[in-house]
Amino acid sequence: MSDPFGRDAQELIRREFGDVLTLLERIPSSIDPDEALSLVGWMLKSNEPPGELLRTDPLEELRDLFRFYALLGALAFSPYGIEAEFVKKATAKLYRARIERKGSLEGSLLKIEPTEGIPERDRKILERAMDRSLPEDEREKLKLKYRMHLSEFLELWEGSLKEVYVRKGYAYLRWDEALKLWEMAFERRFDKAVSLLADVRDELPEFYEELKEKLEELAGEYFKERLEKLGKVGAKPLRFDLFPPCVKEALKGVPAGMRNYAITVLLTSFLSYARICPNPPRKDVRVKDCVSDLRVIEEEILPVIIEAGNRCKPPLFEDQPHEIKNIWYHLGFGLTDKPTLEDSGNSTWYFPPNCDKIRANAPQLCKPDRYCRGVKNPLTYYLRRLAREERSETGEGGEEGG
Repeated sequence: MSDPFGRDAQELIRREFGDVLTLLERIPSSIDPDEALSLVGWMLKSNEPPGELLRTDPLEELRDLFRFYALLGALAFSPYGIEAEFVKKATAKLYRARIERKGSLEGSLLKIEPTEGIPERDRKILERAMDRSLPEDEREKLKLKYRMHLSEFLELWEGSLKEVYVRKGYAYLRWDEALKLWEMAFERRFDKAVSLLADVRDELPEFYEELKEKLEELAGEYFKERLEKLGKVGAKPLRFDLFPPCVKEALKGVPAGMRNYAITVLLTSFLSYARICPNPPRKDVRVKDCVSDLRVIEEEILPVIIEAGNRCKPPLFEDQPHEIKNIWYHLGFGLTDKPTLEDSGNSTWYFPPNCDKIRANAPQLCKPDRYCRGVKNPLTYYLRRLAREERSETGEGGEEGG
């Protein structure tokens, strides 16, 4: 299988299982964890996937999908950790190499089609732009192989339209440009799939938690140098400059009608998870599972929430002093204003609401920037930007959009 998110793969899943959850239930009885790990373990020894992984057998397509989706199931238990970064990087390289070996994007997730010819006048202009002294193989790379509807193209393209041949609502692409777009589309679909599975991880077999632990070892080894420089991904001081736009808007203070949602629901959940439990091990995690005392909440999180509440018009906690109890309630301590660590678990520690819920409940907070593309939750936005910043600090690449 050259693209596990492609149209061919999705049709195979629908035909054999009906949906991805049914597929995930079947996987533990079909393969063992080590077989799934073979898709990514090569990263510890080589920059390029081995030949045996590039050879695809049509009779083994289903088993190949088992291995990939087993990894996605495991990442449901670590959607924001280094494990997800490791698997995404390895599988993007692997499936891109398979597509290059195949020489075609047919059946992939990219909504793309071969070019049907370019008008003679335009063709001559394009040919003149090429250096005729180039070898034939180099000239071949410059040929426009595919076209993509402009609306779909703009969802992925981050460069200038001046760099692309556009005609009658289509962008025409060279082979290397099409591959790059496929890779971007793959990474976005990967993040979305992991995020969706994280919402149902309590329904997944124990097999996936065991696989997640093995992935953690591989990712830890692969990112060993980075982790030694920065410390393992986990609780660390907040980076306000990397917050998503909706959280920055809430921090400024909001008018009556949005105060309770912006301050009590969004800020409380976002700041607490981002600061003390950015990669929750399970859905029912409690504050006392992540910290040994309440000082980090009382000294770093609660003051920020109260300050944002005071910026509201009218000030939230002057107008509704009981709302402090609701803050602790949303942190999982029950309805109290004098909690102890042992009270953690008396109510649910609410996870940050997804972007669609924010748009529905407080649309004025939603002011997307370029980093919002492909993001479904404000915590995902923050952790992605934080990871890019850390890669920049260790010389592994700076920030980029998408």
